[in-house]
Amino acid sequence: MFKDGRYKKVLATTILLVLALSTVAIAANNIYDKKLTATHGRIKFKVDGKDVTSQIESKYGSPAFVVKEYGSRSYVPVRAIAELMGLEVKYDDGTHTAEIIDPKSKEYEEELDKKDKEIAELKKEIEKLKKNVVEEKDLKAIQKKINSKYGTYEDADFDIILKESKSRIDVTITMDLRDGRQESAWLRMRHNNKKDMIEDIVDIISSEFTNLDIYGSIYDEYLRKDVLSFNKRQNSSLSITYYDSGRGTYDGDIDDIVYDEFYKEGIRNVYVSNLDSNNYNIYLDIDIPYSYRGEWRDLRKEERLDILDRISDKIFYYYDYDYYYNYYDYDRVIIDVYVDEGYEGRYIRNYDEKYGTFD
Repeated sequence: MFKDGRYKKVLATTILLVLALSTVAIAANNIYDKKLTATHGRIKFKVDGKDVTSQIESKYGSPAFVVKEYGSRSYVPVRAIAELMGLEVKYDDGTHTAEIIDPKSKEYEEELDKKDKEIAELKKEIEKLKKNVVEEKDLKAIQKKINSKYGTYEDADFDIILKESKSRIDVTITMDLRDGRQESAWLRMRHNNKKDMIEDIVDIISSEFTNLDIYGSIYDEYLRKDVLSFNKRQNSSLSITYYDSGRGTYDGDIDDIVYDEFYKEGIRNVYVSNLDSNNYNIYLDIDIPYSYRGEWRDLRKEERLDILDRISDKIFYYYDYDYYYNYYDYDRVIIDVYVDEGYEGRYIRNYDEKYGTFD
């Protein structure tokens, strides 16, 4: 009994195993042969709003379809979609692989490379242009730095303004010698002190803006003229020109006399570039700006003499009553006249004569 029951059990297990393997084999074979239910002709194609369904279906003989078996998913021909997008399709039967190729990709890459090069060139050009442009905020920062260091120098006060143009920076350094303290401080400044100040200011500017020329001057509001000018061009050394030559240059009363008498005749900004004296003679160099050369040369000789006679009258009077000079007996006023540094002639007037001569 035991043996018969055991035999039956093993036999039943074996039969079940064989049936199970048979089912797996049948299922495996049916993976490639299973029939699907599909609906054709329900998917339409449009290109730029135009219906091209019939052209696609007639060209490829393969309309799109919907498979209900898999959740109503839609299937379309790969080649149709690819060619609608301007792509190519290659199919490898051996590996069952569909390859989609963009024939314009190389052209696109070349175009992108070209654009990248153009962008790189534009960036270089922008950087180049930046070097030729001084940003206002940078210029103001440099101006503030210079004023902080040289707004007061050797006890003299200065107001320093920087202005940028296309190829240069202009530096205007202003002072006012009508203040006795200011005049005294300026006169005490040695030649080397002035030179050092200008060199340092120029160095500060040129270190930031290496591609611009620098032009500047020190202007006295009291004397109404430049007492010093300078320039530093690219790849050149600093050049400084001094217009003062001793105490006479800063005698504001004499400068006012000359300025006022020429101003009456419509000739402005005339200044004394040199004033000197010895025991007998008073010497002046008078400079007429180039912009007023026409007004000066339009005057008749008598009119020019009249201006210079009035100036000499006031100079004799001034020297007679000024405590600094009144222990000298001046016999003569000698005035050399220049127009934009070009020599015009010499005026001479003796103390005991009513009129002078101008040749």
